[in-house]
Amino acid sequence: MICPDCQAEYLDNINECGDCKVSLIDACSLDLPVPEMTWISLPTFIGSTYADMIIEILNQKEIPHYVKSNWSSSVLSTRGSELIDDVIRVFVPKSYEQQATNIVYAISGEKK
Repeated sequence: MICPDCQAEYLDNINECGDCKVSLIDACSLDLPVPEMTWISLPTFIGSTYADMIIEILNQKEIPHYVKSNWSSSVLSTRGSELIDDVIRVFVPKSYEQQATNIVYAISGEKK
């Protein structure tokens, strides 16, 4: 739910903006501008095992991200480390780069 006046976001069970005292509307009904983001690739992974772990942590920490895998793993619907050359790339907004890179290094055991 979102306030149509100040664009403050609220949980679904709240019906009135605390600041503006107006009824909230469903956020999907507004055409809010999407901020322009610069996406940065994190260090790549071979196989999806580490990528899945990192994606889970990014979800828990609410870090925006998207995942790009190579063509063969997408087409063949393979998982885990079945393909030797299965390269997974995870992208995050530039503002989250340091935080996400620290997560990657903590899981992979590599030095910063």
